[in-house]
Amino acid sequence: MSLRRFFKRRLSDAEVGLEMENHLTLECDENLARGMSEEEARRQAYLKFGSPQRVREDLWRRNSIAPLENILRDLRYALRTLRRSPGYAFMAILTLGLGIGANAAIFVVINGVLLRPLPYAQPTQIVHVEQTASRIGTDPIEFSVQEVEEYRQLNHVFSDLAEYHSMTFTLLGAKVPERVSTGVVSANFFDVLGVKPVLGRLITPADESPKAEPVLVLSYAYWVKNFGRDPKIIGRTFEMNDRVHTVVGILPPLPEYPDANDVYMPTTSCPFRSNPKMIADRDMRMVAVFARMKPGVTTTQAQSDLATITNRLALSYPKSYPSGAGLSTQMTGLEQELTHAARPTFLTLLGAAGLVLLLACANLANLAISRQLRRSQETAIRMATGASSWDIFRQLLTESMVVALAGGVLGLGIAAVGSKLLIAYAARMTPLSGEIHLDGRVFLFVAALSVIAGVMFGALPGFVASRDRLSVLTSSGERSVGSGGVTRARQALVAVQVSLSFVLLMCAGLMLQSLHRLLSVDPGFKTANVLSMRISLDWTKYAKRAELNQFFHQVLNRVTGLPGVESAAVSVMVPLNSNMGTMTGGVLLEGRPLNPGELMPQVDFELASPDYFRVLGVPILAGRAFTDGDTEHSPAVAVVNARMAKHYWPTEDPIGRHVSIDNGKTWITVVGVASSVHQYGLDKDLKEGIYLPQDQSPSLTDAHLLVRTRVDPMHTANQIADVIHQIDPHQPVTEIRTLDQLRSAQLGTPRVTATLLGLFAALALFITVVGVSGTLALAVAHRTKEIGIRIALGAPKGEILHNVLVRGMIPVIAGIAAGAIVAMFSTRLLASMLFAIKPDDPLTFGSIAILLAMVALIGCAIPARSAIRVDPIKALRTE
Repeated sequence: MSLRRFFKRRLSDAEVGLEMENHLTLECDENLARGMSEEEARRQAYLKFGSPQRVREDLWRRNSIAPLENILRDLRYALRTLRRSPGYAFMAILTLGLGIGANAAIFVVINGVLLRPLPYAQPTQIVHVEQTASRIGTDPIEFSVQEVEEYRQLNHVFSDLAEYHSMTFTLLGAKVPERVSTGVVSANFFDVLGVKPVLGRLITPADESPKAEPVLVLSYAYWVKNFGRDPKIIGRTFEMNDRVHTVVGILPPLPEYPDANDVYMPTTSCPFRSNPKMIADRDMRMVAVFARMKPGVTTTQAQSDLATITNRLALSYPKSYPSGAGLSTQMTGLEQELTHAARPTFLTLLGAAGLVLLLACANLANLAISRQLRRSQETAIRMATGASSWDIFRQLLTESMVVALAGGVLGLGIAAVGSKLLIAYAARMTPLSGEIHLDGRVFLFVAALSVIAGVMFGALPGFVASRDRLSVLTSSGERSVGSGGVTRARQALVAVQVSLSFVLLMCAGLMLQSLHRLLSVDPGFKTANVLSMRISLDWTKYAKRAELNQFFHQVLNRVTGLPGVESAAVSVMVPLNSNMGTMTGGVLLEGRPLNPGELMPQVDFELASPDYFRVLGVPILAGRAFTDGDTEHSPAVAVVNARMAKHYWPTEDPIGRHVSIDNGKTWITVVGVASSVHQYGLDKDLKEGIYLPQDQSPSLTDAHLLVRTRVDPMHTANQIADVIHQIDPHQPVTEIRTLDQLRSAQLGTPRVTATLLGLFAALALFITVVGVSGTLALAVAHRTKEIGIRIALGAPKGEILHNVLVRGMIPVIAGIAAGAIVAMFSTRLLASMLFAIKPDDPLTFGSIAILLAMVALIGCAIPARSAIRVDPIKALRTE
C-alpha cells in the first residue's frame, strides 16, 4: 500500500461513489426498459451489484495503513484535547521549550567546538611539542633554533617538524601605518598543519634563503577586513622593518591558532630570528614547535622518542640542561590544545541543562497524572466502548509527544538566539568559536531530545490512564481514583525533582562562592582610572637605547602635561593581561654561589619607568622606587617584590643586596621592596619578582603606556594617542583598555559560568517548589472527605496541619538525601573550575539542604492551610 493512495483516500472514495452511482443508474435504466417499475428496477440493480456502502468500506480499508491511521487519529484527538486545555498546553510547551532550548544552545557550542572536524588535514596527527622545567614552574619553555634542528634530525616518529613564533611589526603601504601581528614560521609550517591557500601560494623552502626576497602570506580574516577580498592583493608590496615584502598568498578561514596573526613571514625575514647570534645561542629559547606524526605512530611511541632525544641532549650539553631544572619534553594533540579549556565548562553546562530538562519532565509527568485523574471517567468511557489499554496508553503518549515536539520548535528558536550570545563566551576559551552555528546535527539533536522528553513525561501518565477500570463510572470521579500506587509514583517524582534541584543548587552554590572569593582577591594595585595602551616600536627605527629612551621620555613628559592626567609610566607588562606571556629568568644572589648542576633562582622580570608604582598604586614597603636619576649612566638598581624579599632574605634587610641577571658579569643593587601583585591573574599564585628601570634596560621596543587620570580614562585616550602621533606619525597605538576592563575580562568566564548555573538552579528550584506544592495540593483534594470527617470528629487543626506537612516533606527529605549523595560525586567534575573552595565543601552542602527544605516547606504550607480550612459539612455533602 502506497502512501500516495493512503492520503488520496477521500478523492478515491468520491470517485468510486460517483462510478457506482453511474453504474446503478445504467442498470436501473436497463431494468426500466425491460418493463419493470421504477422501484423494482432500482431494487433489482442493488441486488445484482450488492451494498455500495460495503464496497466503499472495503475499498477504504484496502487503501488504509492501520498503524498510520491510528497515529493520525491519535494526533487529531490530541490536538483537540490540548485545544480544550490551552493553559496546560501553554505551560507545558513553554517549560519544555526552555529546557530543550537551553540544552540545544549549549549543544550548538559543543557541536562547533568539540564535534565538528578541524579544518586541517589529518588533524589527529598534528601535535604541539613543548619543553617544561618542573622544578622551575608549570609554564612551558620554548625551543632554541639549534634545538629545533636537532629534534628535526634525531626524531624517528615525525614526518615533519616546524617552528613558529609571533611578533608585532609596523606595516607600511596601506592607508595608514598599522601594527600587525606576524607569525614567523619555517617553510614547512603550513605543510605540517595541512593547509592550502585560497589564493596564490604559501611559504616555500626557497623563501627561507637568506638572499630571497621577503614575502608575506595574509590571514583570511585580515584579507577580508582590510582589503575586502580583493584578489589583486597577490603581488602587492608593503614595507616592513625597512624591507619591501610581497604578498604571495591568502590562507583559508582558520581558527586563530597558535595566535591571532594578521600576516605570516618566513624565518629569514624576521630581524630577530635571522640574527646570527640568536641562531647560535642554544639557550635563546623563543620558538614554538609543531610536528606531524608519521602514520601508524602512537602517542606513547612519540613521547618515548622525545624523552630519548631530551636525555641525549642533556648529556651532551649539561650547562643548557641543568639536572636541577627537571627539564622534559611533552607533546599535546592539536584537538586537545584547541578545546581543553572549553570542554569541561560546556560539558558541565550541558549536564546542568540536562538536569533542568529532566526536572521539567518529572514536573510535567506529575502535572499530566493530575490531569489524567480528572479525565479518568472519560478514559473509562472509551474503554467501555472498546478501546484497549494500549489504545489509551498510545493516546496519552501521543499528547505528550505533540507537546514535546512543539516545545522542541520553541527550543530551536531559543537555541538560535542563545547560541549567538554564547559565542563571545566561548571565544574566551577556544579559538574555534568561529565554527559555532546551527547545522543539521543540531536539528537532529533537538528532534531526538524532543522525542525523549515526550516519552519521559508521557509514559507514566499513559500507564496510569491505561490502568483505569470501568468502576470509575460508578464512583465520584477523580477523588476515587487516587490509588496508593499513583500516590507513591507522584511522591517518587517529587523526590526525583528535589534531588535534581539539590545537585544543580550545589553546583551553582560552589561556582558563586568561587566567584565571590575571586572577586575578593586583592590584586595588589589599584585598577580604577588607569588606562593602558600598547606601543610597539619599529625595531629598525629605534635600534639604539638612546633613541628608545628619548622617545619614551617625550611621551611621558607630554602625556603627564595633558589635562586630567595625574601620572604616567611605561612598562613591558600590564597586570592581569592574560594575552601576554611571562617574563621569567634566572638571577644570581651575591654571596650564594650555585653548586654544580644547581639551577639559578627563577623570578619574574618587569621593566618600568620611575612613576610605575605611583600609577598603579603599588606601595613601596622599604627603600625607594625608581627615580629620574636611575639612567643608563648611573649604577644599576632594582626593586624586588615582597615575596622575593621574604623568600631569599627572610631575616635580613634586602636593601643594599646585590643580584645579577647576566650570570655574574654585572651586579645590580636592590634599592627598594614593593608590595607583591597578581601579575598574571587573580587566580594565579604570587611569584617572586624583580623590577628594573626603563632607562637601564637593554631594549623596550614592545612596551605599554600606563596613565592614571582624574576623569574617565577612555575620555583621554584620543588625546594621548594624538600626542604619540605628534612625536612619531608612523607609530601605531593599539590595545587601548582600562585596568578595570582587564580585571572584568579576567572575571568574565567564571562570572558567566556562575550566572548560567545560577539561572539553571533558580529555574530548577522554582519548578521543584511548584511540583511539591501541586502534588500536596492534589493529595489534599483527594483526602477532602477524610479530612472533613476527622475535623467533624474533633481532630485539632494543628494535628491536621502537622499530618499534611509531614506527608509533603517526606519525599522532600528523601530527595535531599539522594541529591546530597549524587552531588558528592558530581561536584568533583567542577574541581578544575573552582577557586579557593573544595567541591565537597560541607558549609555549601548544609546551606543548600536547609535552603531547599525551607523553600519546600513554604510550598507545602499553602495546601496545608487549605486542609485546615476544610468545611466538614461541605466536604461530606460533595461526597
